[in-house]
Amino acid sequence: MSPVPQLLHLKRISCCRNLSDMLTRISATHVPIDQFEAELQHICGMFSGHPAEARHNTRAVVALAEHSAIEMAHIASDLQMISRTRRDIRLDDGENFFLIVQEEGRALMSQNDVARMLQPGDMILIDSAQLSEFTFFGKFQRQVSLHLPRVEMNMRFGSQARGGLFLSHADHTARALAAIVAKAFHTSASEQQSLYLREALFGLIGTMLYERSDQNIEIDSDVSGAQSLRNGLAYVDRHFSDNTLNIQKIADDLGVSIRQLQRSFALLGVTPSDYLLQKRLEYACHLLRARRSNDEALLVSTIAYSSGFNDVSYFNRQFRRAFGCAPGQYGIEN
Repeated sequence: MSPVPQLLHLKRISCCRNLSDMLTRISATHVPIDQFEAELQHICGMFSGHPAEARHNTRAVVALAEHSAIEMAHIASDLQMISRTRRDIRLDDGENFFLIVQEEGRALMSQNDVARMLQPGDMILIDSAQLSEFTFFGKFQRQVSLHLPRVEMNMRFGSQARGGLFLSHADHTARALAAIVAKAFHTSASEQQSLYLREALFGLIGTMLYERSDQNIEIDSDVSGAQSLRNGLAYVDRHFSDNTLNIQKIADDLGVSIRQLQRSFALLGVTPSDYLLQKRLEYACHLLRARRSNDEALLVSTIAYSSGFNDVSYFNRQFRRAFGCAPGQYGIEN
């Protein structure tokens, strides 16, 4: 394999000591989005990156590595979404399946009418010949992508090889796969050892495929819930500063019941109220930092109201609970 040009700054990749941590630790830096896309496309094929707002830079890193004859891509960014469209598929031949291991953050992954929320440690098998979409909600996240050659996958598994299959981090097969990948990272293996590790990897992937061969994929997913989550997050992101906004209004405007809204946000591990509060506090921190750096004379009460709070005492209590200090202290000392 010819060396891959390093377009993005990458510090030395090191391994974690146990599987409860990330498999790797890589350092990201702020780079132009088109530069990140170019490296991603060089390593993984045609994918498009979409920022959460109109901006030109992203905190990101992309790197290619090979361990025990297993090719792996390390991908991290704070983009809103990475997608593979019909146009992207036409521009390259989709020569790989990707086994995606979520390491940090959460990602909503969609392929073949399956939408799954990936938590750290979860895995999903993606077919690069099919449309796919990763939604990250503008939060920093990182993944390891194992590149599995299509020719070999078809030779080994035939029609059983398909995208959209999901493994929870608690699944025994997922744990075994993570152990194999961790072993590959840690081991300076001989050619023979590498062969056995690679065979163990494909053996577990076969277990994953055939275990689900007679199952209805849609039973294993909550497509409507995931789509409702996406709509709910986008709505709150746009309207959180409205101090009349509450959960009933969000549900009414989205045309769902409060119970449906709560179930969809449960995929993310939060309630709608928690997410709304989080967005308001994040924006308050942004205004407090701007006040500090620009020497602005914004009052804490003005910041509270601008962030969607209609009670300054409540804002102070929630801010102190979240950050361990009063809003005024945050603006001055952090």
